[in-house]
Amino acid sequence: MFVADTQVKGLFQKKGVTGDKWVVKAKQRGINKPVTVTLGRVDVIQVRDARRLAREKLAILAQGINPNTQDKKARATDQYLGITLEQALSEYLSLRQLKPSTLTSYRQVVARSFADWLNKPLREISRRDVLSRYQGIQNGIAKRAIQPEKANARGLAEAQKAMRYLSAIMNSYANDTYQGKSVLPDGNPVRVLKDKRVRSQLKPRRTFLDTSARSTIFDVIALAHHPSYRGKIKPQHADFVYLLLITGMRFKEARLLRWQNIDSWSYTITDTKNSVDHVLPITPSVKQLFERNRFDSDWLFAGLEGKPLSMSSAVANVAEEAKLNFTAHDLRRTAATIASEHGFTRDQIGRLLNHSDGNVTDGYIQKTASAFLPILEVIERHILGQDIEDAYPEDPPMELPSSFD
Repeated sequence: MFVADTQVKGLFQKKGVTGDKWVVKAKQRGINKPVTVTLGRVDVIQVRDARRLAREKLAILAQGINPNTQDKKARATDQYLGITLEQALSEYLSLRQLKPSTLTSYRQVVARSFADWLNKPLREISRRDVLSRYQGIQNGIAKRAIQPEKANARGLAEAQKAMRYLSAIMNSYANDTYQGKSVLPDGNPVRVLKDKRVRSQLKPRRTFLDTSARSTIFDVIALAHHPSYRGKIKPQHADFVYLLLITGMRFKEARLLRWQNIDSWSYTITDTKNSVDHVLPITPSVKQLFERNRFDSDWLFAGLEGKPLSMSSAVANVAEEAKLNFTAHDLRRTAATIASEHGFTRDQIGRLLNHSDGNVTDGYIQKTASAFLPILEVIERHILGQDIEDAYPEDPPMELPSSFD
């Protein structure tokens, strides 16, 4: 049932079981069929406001435009332009072929650093917001930190990583428009950090273990395998740290080694930083390490319920017992340093570490496990205290079958 308004022709009160509503009912120019436009509830919109809204809708109909279609487009525009950080993150990650670890990193960093922004539209995140949050992340971590300051100020690396991720998400929408309107009318707000020059360049850590520290760590690792040892270091943790030290592998690469990628002469690292499989030869002590960790599991370092063993405390426990301060990446730098001390070139060491420098020529040079064997044997002998200057060429590396290459 429709009750016509006494002042505005085309404005009605539509009676309903759940309540009365204001509606406009009139013909659209060029179309004979009446169009009904709902304005809202009678108990919410006063008659004066209903008449004003009705005149606006009637004017639109007189122009040959359906207000319902116009409102639908406006809602769609608002919905697209109002995309939230959480929605943008989900779409950004779905459009890119990223490693599982990178996907996890994005989600964790965004949740940790921008939890209160997840439901906020991108266009409402201002340059001032970004600047304040950048400083807030850094200061918050600095206050909570209990570890001594390293190469960079506390919290600086985490703050820069958070802003790098946020900027990447923002950039993916920087040129997007809908119905002539920009998603980011003021551009990427993270640019404020560059404009105001507040983001300083991170200093790379260059720490490595000297000869004395290497010897101490090896002694601690060896002690952990003694039957009478009762300390904090588990045998598998000791083997893990030793493998990092003599191969230069990254933490995750060593932890996620699978038996299906280990054969008699070599082992393949599949989950690498540059997404390129990396094959290393098995040296004598690594062969022994593999043999004593042979369990009924898919993983070299087997944990519970078919998962790889957590190594979160492995390096810290060895460092504590050795009374040294070092990280897993310090062990990687140490392996590279030992190779350099024994005369191997930067290119040889870079290939061993599976570095990708983007050099076109580098793509033509095939990395074979046999090429890495001399370097790894020298590192192994050095750690085992078997260092001799003339190990090569008078004492050449073991010969491998031709099929190994």
